[in-house]
Amino acid sequence: MKRILALAVIFIPLFANAVNVTVNCNLPAPIGRISFALKFINPQGPNTITVMGTCKENLTIQGFDRLTLIAKPGAVITDASGGQQNAVIQINDSRRISIEGFTISGGNVGVACYDYSLCRLSGNTITGTAQRGVDISDSDVTFSGDVIKNNAIQGVYATRTHIVATNLTLQENLNGLTLFTGTLVGTGWSVSNNTQDAIFVASSSFQLIDSNISSNGWSGIDATDLVDLSLENNTVTGNGYNGVFVGDNSVAWFGGGSYTGNGYVWGAPDIGCGANYSLAKNIAGLYGTTNCTVPQPAAVRVQSK
Repeated sequence: MKRILALAVIFIPLFANAVNVTVNCNLPAPIGRISFALKFINPQGPNTITVMGTCKENLTIQGFDRLTLIAKPGAVITDASGGQQNAVIQINDSRRISIEGFTISGGNVGVACYDYSLCRLSGNTITGTAQRGVDISDSDVTFSGDVIKNNAIQGVYATRTHIVATNLTLQENLNGLTLFTGTLVGTGWSVSNNTQDAIFVASSSFQLIDSNISSNGWSGIDATDLVDLSLENNTVTGNGYNGVFVGDNSVAWFGGGSYTGNGYVWGAPDIGCGANYSLAKNIAGLYGTTNCTVPQPAAVRVQSK
């Protein structure tokens, strides 16, 4: 009788609106699968799927709008493909997709957000992937209180994207976050114990406020080329190379904080500069060591803040 009732909940006509579905992944397939529920809801939404148990499956969310997946305490989604599929959750050409409170593990990628999607991640732990915890391309993503750890190559890898991230934790990945050709605003981050760079940025605008970056093997922030970097009230310490590296043709603005105790492995300065950098002057008293010099006026590209 319980199984019949569950099936009745799942088989919802496509014209229905504001659907709320509960999926128990401890039940046998197909009823105990999120992918099964997705087949019977209107892609235009709004729809909410509440999930309990351990879901061993790979989800593709294609062409949806206003879809929310909410985890009951302890809910897990883990790779079922043995690494044969790209991601545990892959979101393509979709808007306002929210993933809340899950542990997402295994596979090549934990969560992929592609093809001009809008993805909202909140309170998830994304771990144990063979490549990237979160992979983003040509999309907008928000993070709120997510933990991304123990991923083999990247915690977050993003290209051509806009990211807003609050209280994001990146730890024990090979690299914490890599951003190419995008914009990012972050507040309240904790980035620690990543094997190589904590944060690597190129050809992007990057703003970080009230965050801690510590004990990473390479640089705390490597703004390698063509970066508009804004840092306010951050603590960057104990990283093996530079606390912050300002690369060629990059602008850095420092609004308080502490950048000391870095370079303990490589002997690099706390704030390092490439040969053709442009650096705002607001670094006095914030660092232990630097190789940066005040650029000639013609080279300075400091924007008012």
